Amino acid sequence: MCERLTDGQTVIVRGIPGSGKTVLLQAVARELGPTGVLTFGRDYTPDNQADRTATFQEGVLHSLSRYGSAQLLFDDYAHALRNPEGLRLQRQLLQLLVDGEYALDMGALLTGRWGRSMHLVSRGSPLVARARVVALPHPGSADFEAVGCAGSAEAAEAVGGNAALLAKVVPVLGRAALHQVRDSAQALVAKWVEDVPWEAVAWIKGVVRDGPAALPEDDSALEALAPLLVPAARQPDGLPRYGVVEALRTDEGRAALDGRAPTWPSRRQDSVKAFCAYLSGVPEAVWVDRYMAVKPADLLRFVQEVRGACSTRLRLLVAKNRNDMSFTEAEAAAFARHDCTVRVMLPGDRRLLHDRQLVFLGSLEGGVVLPTARVLMGQDLPGSAVAVRARNLDRKLILNVWERARPVS
Repeated sequence: MCERLTDGQTVIVRGIPGSGKTVLLQAVARELGPTGVLTFGRDYTPDNQADRTATFQEGVLHSLSRYGSAQLLFDDYAHALRNPEGLRLQRQLLQLLVDGEYALDMGALLTGRWGRSMHLVSRGSPLVARARVVALPHPGSADFEAVGCAGSAEAAEAVGGNAALLAKVVPVLGRAALHQVRDSAQALVAKWVEDVPWEAVAWIKGVVRDGPAALPEDDSALEALAPLLVPAARQPDGLPRYGVVEALRTDEGRAALDGRAPTWPSRRQDSVKAFCAYLSGVPEAVWVDRYMAVKPADLLRFVQEVRGACSTRLRLLVAKNRNDMSFTEAEAAAFARHDCTVRVMLPGDRRLLHDRQLVFLGSLEGGVVLPTARVLMGQDLPGSAVAVRARNLDRKLILNVWERARPVS
């Protein structure tokens, strides 16, 4: 990790809550010494962000002038981005690490919760696009031996692949005590279940019910599951099997799993399939999302894929935002060819339509409250985003806004 940072790379590490992201970052800071500049995203607020940003920029410039290099260590960067001034922070890091005069002499380690985006929903980030995503380190046999529980099946089931939990093992009268591990895991288990994608939750449910299993094929699920896995004995077919940490099999873990609703699928083709499933039997619908037209070409591609499996006439009701790209004449015509009409709501109607909705027209009532268009198009991870059927959506309001809206051209 340190070699990547001293080579000037930007590295992203994501993980579920309490899986060792901060532990890793602090260990890296100790190894780097004076060239490492540490900042904690959870401490950022709208009132202090400017001061905290100025502080780490000063630290970086001091390190560059004195040692010729610097490494920014930003813990929970995704949390800091959620502030109202998150876009400003993103631009400052882009300038510092990508476009700035000293970018080649700087590395960065950005950490964040698995279920949160590492860039702003409305824009995307060249900084993140250039970064290398690295998995959290997993404790090995030497790590278990170091805390006095080498070869302990009990410790392995309590800790799994979570280095932060392993750090809570304490020796008592020559034996490794696991009570702090179990207490911490029990306090975190509901957040784990909330944070991982639905594909991972479905796999965990199967393991809790039926025992160890082969790993799921979904890459996002694998990344999120890593700290929760416990290797099991190989089966006669020679394939490895895995169980899950003890906390997920407790009453608290089972309750969290039972209470988790299916989230929106993370793969593009599955997202299109889910979207079309809601439109089954619907002759016409209005899709409302103020931010879905940030990039009209991306939206058009999604509509084209939907058209491959669904014949429902679509009306897209969008808003004009400061960073949106304009519809070209060819794009407007392409939407029309796919039986899809796009209109831009009046500025005064924006406040009325803050929810993302799919409103059914014709004889059907209600519709669906949707995740963001970026989630539907596979540009953002769904995290805990869900779609919810709703019978009481205000169709009259939507149609009135539609009539006032301006056609794209």
